[in-house]
Amino acid sequence: MLLMGQAAADLVKVAVFFLALLLALALTWAALVLVDPLGRLLGVTGTNVIARISGILLAALAVQFMFDGIRDSHLLR
Repeated sequence: MLLMGQAAADLVKVAVFFLALLLALALTWAALVLVDPLGRLLGVTGTNVIARISGILLAALAVQFMFDGIRDSHLLR
């Protein structure tokens, strides 16, 4: 969402955004389809590491959204 907002009306940036989105969706679909083999490959420790890293990335994204919202609202000048 952040990248699409920055792309504005530039068709090249919008196309790159949609290609990146399509790639992310394809990788997510592949990971969901291959969840059993990936789970066996990573093991319990690897799965826990991936879960913690995903949680940290999600928290960082949430904080970035909050900061962007505060900045765009002009509440703190």
